[in-house]
Amino acid sequence: MRILRYDESSSGRDRVLSEEEITRLLAAARESKSPYLYCIVLMSLTTGARQGELLNLEWRHVDFENQIAYIKESKNGRPRSIALSPPVIEKLKVLHQHRNPQNPLVFASKTAFGKVDIKKAWQEALRRAEIADCRAHDMRHTFCTYASAKGASNLQLQIATRHRTLSMLLHYTHLDVAVTKQFSHQISDQILK
Repeated sequence: MRILRYDESSSGRDRVLSEEEITRLLAAARESKSPYLYCIVLMSLTTGARQGELLNLEWRHVDFENQIAYIKESKNGRPRSIALSPPVIEKLKVLHQHRNPQNPLVFASKTAFGKVDIKKAWQEALRRAEIADCRAHDMRHTFCTYASAKGASNLQLQIATRHRTLSMLLHYTHLDVAVTKQFSHQISDQILK
């Protein structure tokens, strides 16, 4: 049996999209055959949410009035709230009007209860946008980089992305929305200009 060892010196993957790549990706996602891809990409870029968190999001957990979404279970097993920018809210309202009332998921498949599979649409959007070496999780890295450039502190980013450190702050869900709403809106304004 072969034992694999974790290399602590490895910096891991940290692909970040340039503004030009973001513009091309959003344009390609907007033109996608998938009715959801644009909203998923936009939400990923402006919230730092993981794709799995977005694909499992239910309508009852979207608060249009307060511009937040409640992720009932994130990767670390804890609930979190994410701030939604006005363009995301606008797109979600359109999707909400055309939702399947039998499926509670925001990004529902054509079947009664399944979630949508966007792999093909994602790959096609990347191809059309001429973006190489990009995974859905890279949207999270891109969010963190742009939020940091907009002045978000490491503490704010840990709160926004729900990394396991500083776990005591996780009890203050009202704080995470307040501190992330401003830079979520700024990032949205920047990439949609």
